[in-house]
Amino acid sequence: MSANGLFLLLTFVLLVAAAVVLFLPVRRSQTKAGAPAGRQPPSPVFRDDDRYWYATFFYYNPDDPDPFVPKRYSPGWTINFGHPVGKLIGALMIVMMLLPIALAIFDPGLNTSYGCHPSGCHPLP
Repeated sequence: MSANGLFLLLTFVLLVAAAVVLFLPVRRSQTKAGAPAGRQPPSPVFRDDDRYWYATFFYYNPDDPDPFVPKRYSPGWTINFGHPVGKLIGALMIVMMLLPIALAIFDPGLNTSYGCHPSGCHPLP
Protein backbone atom coordinates (compact mmCIF):
# COMPACT_ATOMS: atom_id res chain seq x y z
CA MET A 1 0.00 0.00 0.00
CA SER A 2 1.34 3.40 -0.91
CA ALA A 3 1.93 6.14 1.62
CA ASN A 4 -1.05 8.05 0.26
CA GLY A 5 -3.39 5.08 0.62
CA LEU A 6 -2.10 4.45 4.13
CA PHE A 7 -2.63 8.10 5.04
CA LEU A 8 -6.20 8.07 3.69
CA LEU A 9 -6.99 4.83 5.53
CA LEU A 10 -5.56 6.15 8.79
CA THR A 11 -7.43 9.44 8.40
CA PHE A 12 -10.71 7.62 7.77
CA VAL A 13 -10.25 5.32 10.78
CA LEU A 14 -9.40 8.23 13.09
CA LEU A 15 -12.37 10.29 11.86
CA VAL A 16 -14.75 7.36 12.43
CA ALA A 17 -13.28 6.81 15.91
CA ALA A 18 -13.65 10.52 16.72
CA ALA A 19 -17.28 10.48 15.54
CA VAL A 20 -18.04 7.45 17.71
CA VAL A 21 -16.45 9.07 20.76
CA LEU A 22 -18.20 12.40 20.20
CA PHE A 23 -21.64 10.86 19.84
CA LEU A 24 -21.47 8.42 22.73
CA PRO A 25 -23.73 9.45 25.60
CA VAL A 26 -21.89 11.33 28.33
CA ARG A 27 -21.85 9.43 31.60
CA ARG A 28 -23.06 11.56 34.45
CA SER A 29 -22.19 11.09 38.10
CA GLN A 30 -25.21 9.67 39.87
CA THR A 31 -25.71 7.99 43.20
CA LYS A 32 -26.38 4.29 42.69
CA ALA A 33 -29.55 2.76 44.11
CA GLY A 34 -27.54 0.41 46.35
CA ALA A 35 -25.35 3.18 47.84
CA PRO A 36 -25.36 3.51 51.64
CA ALA A 37 -27.79 6.07 53.04
CA GLY A 38 -25.04 7.93 54.93
CA ARG A 39 -22.98 8.53 51.80
CA GLN A 40 -23.05 12.12 50.54
CA PRO A 41 -23.67 12.68 46.83
CA PRO A 42 -20.75 14.28 45.00
CA SER A 43 -20.77 18.04 45.04
CA PRO A 44 -21.62 19.75 41.75
CA VAL A 45 -18.70 21.01 39.68
CA PHE A 46 -18.48 24.79 39.23
CA ARG A 47 -17.31 25.01 35.61
CA ASP A 48 -17.41 28.78 35.17
CA ASP A 49 -14.31 29.44 37.27
CA ASP A 50 -11.56 31.25 35.36
CA ARG A 51 -8.87 28.89 36.64
CA TYR A 52 -10.34 26.04 34.53
CA TRP A 53 -10.50 27.97 31.25
CA TYR A 54 -7.39 28.76 29.20
CA ALA A 55 -7.63 31.30 26.36
CA THR A 56 -11.40 31.38 27.12
CA PHE A 57 -12.15 28.15 25.24
CA PHE A 58 -9.80 25.38 26.50
CA TYR A 59 -11.32 23.69 29.56
CA TYR A 60 -8.96 21.78 31.86
CA ASN A 61 -10.33 20.37 35.12
CA PRO A 62 -9.08 16.94 36.21
CA ASP A 63 -11.65 16.89 39.05
CA ASP A 64 -14.62 17.16 36.64
CA PRO A 65 -15.98 13.64 35.85
CA ASP A 66 -17.32 14.61 32.41
CA PRO A 67 -15.11 14.43 29.29
CA PHE A 68 -17.38 16.90 27.43
CA VAL A 69 -18.72 20.07 29.05
CA PRO A 70 -20.92 22.93 27.83
CA LYS A 71 -19.04 25.78 26.21
CA ARG A 72 -18.62 28.86 28.32
CA TYR A 73 -19.82 31.63 26.00
CA SER A 74 -21.58 29.93 23.10
CA PRO A 75 -23.95 27.00 22.57
CA GLY A 76 -22.39 23.59 22.15
CA TRP A 77 -19.86 21.37 23.88
CA THR A 78 -16.12 21.43 24.38
CA ILE A 79 -13.55 18.89 25.54
CA ASN A 80 -12.37 18.66 29.13
CA PHE A 81 -8.64 18.25 28.54
CA GLY A 82 -8.17 17.30 32.20
CA HIS A 83 -10.18 14.08 31.72
CA PRO A 84 -8.36 10.98 30.33
CA VAL A 85 -10.71 10.86 27.31
CA GLY A 86 -10.04 14.55 26.66
CA LYS A 87 -6.29 13.96 26.79
CA LEU A 88 -6.65 11.12 24.29
CA ILE A 89 -8.70 13.28 21.92
CA GLY A 90 -6.15 16.11 22.25
CA ALA A 91 -3.30 13.72 21.45
CA LEU A 92 -5.19 12.40 18.42
CA MET A 93 -5.76 15.94 17.16
CA ILE A 94 -2.03 16.71 17.44
CA VAL A 95 -1.14 13.47 15.64
CA MET A 96 -3.62 14.25 12.85
CA MET A 97 -2.05 17.70 12.39
CA LEU A 98 1.53 16.39 12.36
CA LEU A 99 0.95 13.27 10.24
CA PRO A 100 0.89 15.03 6.83
CA ILE A 101 4.08 16.91 7.74
CA ALA A 102 5.80 13.69 8.83
CA LEU A 103 4.72 11.90 5.64
CA ALA A 104 6.04 14.76 3.52
CA ILE A 105 9.38 14.76 5.33
CA PHE A 106 9.97 11.00 5.49
CA ASP A 107 8.68 10.07 2.02
CA PRO A 108 10.93 11.88 -0.46
CA GLY A 109 9.11 10.37 -3.47
CA LEU A 110 5.74 11.73 -2.36
CA ASN A 111 5.89 14.85 -4.54
CA THR A 112 7.05 13.03 -7.68
CA SER A 113 4.19 10.49 -7.53
CA TYR A 114 1.77 13.29 -8.40
CA GLY A 115 3.82 14.66 -11.28
CA CYS A 116 5.25 17.58 -9.31
CA HIS A 117 8.88 18.47 -9.91
CA PRO A 118 10.93 21.53 -9.00
CA SER A 119 10.11 22.88 -12.47
CA GLY A 120 6.35 22.72 -11.74
CA CYS A 121 3.37 20.37 -11.52
CA HIS A 122 1.70 18.68 -14.44
CA PRO A 123 -0.88 15.89 -14.72
CA LEU A 124 0.40 12.35 -15.06
CA PRO A 125 -0.32 10.54 -18.36
